[in-house]
Amino acid sequence: MKKILIFGANGAIGRYMVDYFYERREEYDISLVTADLESCPFIEERSEFYKVDIGKKEDFEILPKDIYAAINLATVMTARVKGDNQRPYIETNIGGTFNLLEFCKDNQVNRFVFAQTCGDIHYYDEKELYLKVGMLPVTRYGDNKALYITSMNTCVEMTKCYHAMYNMRTFIFRLPTIYLWNTVPYYENGKMSKEGYRILIDKAIKGEDIYVWGDPNRKKDMVYVKDLCQEFYKACFVDRDYGFYNIGTGVGTSLLDQIKGMVEVFGGEKKSKILFAPEQRNAPQYIMDIIEAVDQLEYQPRYLYIDMLKDMKKEMELNRFGN
Repeated sequence: MKKILIFGANGAIGRYMVDYFYERREEYDISLVTADLESCPFIEERSEFYKVDIGKKEDFEILPKDIYAAINLATVMTARVKGDNQRPYIETNIGGTFNLLEFCKDNQVNRFVFAQTCGDIHYYDEKELYLKVGMLPVTRYGDNKALYITSMNTCVEMTKCYHAMYNMRTFIFRLPTIYLWNTVPYYENGKMSKEGYRILIDKAIKGEDIYVWGDPNRKKDMVYVKDLCQEFYKACFVDRDYGFYNIGTGVGTSLLDQIKGMVEVFGGEKKSKILFAPEQRNAPQYIMDIIEAVDQLEYQPRYLYIDMLKDMKKEMELNRFGN
C-alpha cells in the first residue's frame, strides 16, 4: 500500500486533490493521509487526518513514518491573507516547506511534490503569449505579491537542493490561476473580496449586464482544478527522478468567449447582455506551455473551457466542498 500525504488538504485545492486521489485509490493501492490546521467531514471520510501546523516541526511527530509521497499544498498565497501580514510567507511557506522536506528526508519518503506560483514569470506575459517552464523568475519588488513570490521561489530552490543532496524524487508544478468552485475566503490587497470570475458568474446567474473590459480578444489559459489534480496524481507514480512542469491546458480562451461561456452555462431564462468597455484596463493574457508535462507525464487536459464551466456548475449544485 502506498501512503500519500497531502498537506493543506482542507484548502480550496486540497479538497479536490483528496477527492481525486480517493476516487482512484484502487489503481495503485493508495491510502490517503491528510494534514492541515483544521479538518472537515469530507476529508475525514476519505483519509486518515492529522491536525498539524506545517510551520511547527514538533507537530510532525504524530504523522505516520511510512509515507510514499508527500504533496505540499499548505503554502499561503496572497489571496488568502487578511490585511498586510507578510509573516506567513516566511513562517509557513519557507519554514513549513523546510519542515516537510526534512520529514521526507528523515523518513525516506520516495517523492516530494510542490506547487509553485506562476507569478515568478508574469513579467513575461505582456511580451510573450506562451509562458515556458525554462523562463527565469523576475521579481517586481514593489508589487504587493513580491514577498509571497520570493518565498515560493525560495521553496523551489530548497526543493532542488534536497533533490540533489538526498536523491529525493522531486516534482515541481508552476500554477497559474486555478478555476474551481469553493467557499474559501478570498482577499484582494488584504481585504475580503470575490474572485473576478465568480463576480461574472454571479451576474450571469442573475441575468445582469456584463461588461467586457479592454480588449475582448486577449486570451488566457483557463485551468480547471481537476486537470491540476491529474498532473499531481501522475507525478506520484511516474518512473522519473525529477520534473518541473507548467500546469495548464495549452489553449487560450478569449475574454469575450469566457463571458459568453458563463452566460451560456450559468444563465437562466433571462440571459445577461454582453456590453463592451474598451476604455477599461485589459485582462491578463497568457497561455501555459505544457510540452514537458505532456511528454514526461503523459498529461492530457480533460477540461477545456466549456467542459470546465459545466463541471463547476455541477459542483456548485452538489456543494460537496462547502464548509
